Amino acid sequence: MFIKILVVLVFSFVIPTMADGSKMPWRTYLDFFPELSAIVKCESNYSVNAVGDHGKSYGIFQIHLPAHPKVTKAQAKDPYWSLNWAIDKYYKGEIGIWSCWHIVKAKGMFVDL
Repeated sequence: MFIKILVVLVFSFVIPTMADGSKMPWRTYLDFFPELSAIVKCESNYSVNAVGDHGKSYGIFQIHLPAHPKVTKAQAKDPYWSLNWAIDKYYKGEIGIWSCWHIVKAKGMFVDL
């Protein structure tokens, strides 16, 4: 648990600086969070251009903008920003906001956090 907290602290400073793609690919960071990786696989199949819910959900995590009015479309489509946002949700125990989390959990891939 300490390692994951340390990773989140480091990511909170590192991820926002990597949107230009000059650093480690965003998918590599998902290795630290297999639960989030499973959500991304289910929600968008790792497509940064994914659009769902009749144009209301965007990006790798399919962030539903009406449900998260403080998130912009540009932020939702940015894989580094949305990964940082999702890690925050993960540590707040809000992983259940994704319908895919319930699908993945039902398949027995992960237990409740």
